[in-house]
Amino acid sequence: MNLDVTVVNHQPEIITLPDVKIDKEVIAKAKECIEVEKQVIVHVSIRTSFTWWQIRIWPSTFLVPRGAGSESKLLNADNIPFYPQWLYVFGSNHRFTLIFEGLPEECEVFDLIERIPQKGGFEYFGIRRNRSDVYHIELD
Repeated sequence: MNLDVTVVNHQPEIITLPDVKIDKEVIAKAKECIEVEKQVIVHVSIRTSFTWWQIRIWPSTFLVPRGAGSESKLLNADNIPFYPQWLYVFGSNHRFTLIFEGLPEECEVFDLIERIPQKGGFEYFGIRRNRSDVYHIELD
């Protein structure tokens, strides 16, 4: 119980503030929103010499912190399908967005690595962390 003292007509008046109980569901939803705020967004631009080609992303794509800390899993992708589906691209450029779990607080530099059982996985090394956790990378 919290007490707050207010002076009215030079006489102190004690006001008792009620104890506030927050529903567990509301607390859980708030924690979920905090986790969403920690997500990392990577906008990817790919250039190729081909006039048509295929592209996809494997769920085994991670952000790997350099030094210590756990990897961030790929949560969602926009404008690129997940394995085993393919997207046929007509033209030499394509852009897509990847959304990952949040990086560890102490992470300053990380790598994007797509671990797949064949050649040609996406890799981008040495991404320097910024305050917004929104990144733009170009792959060739």
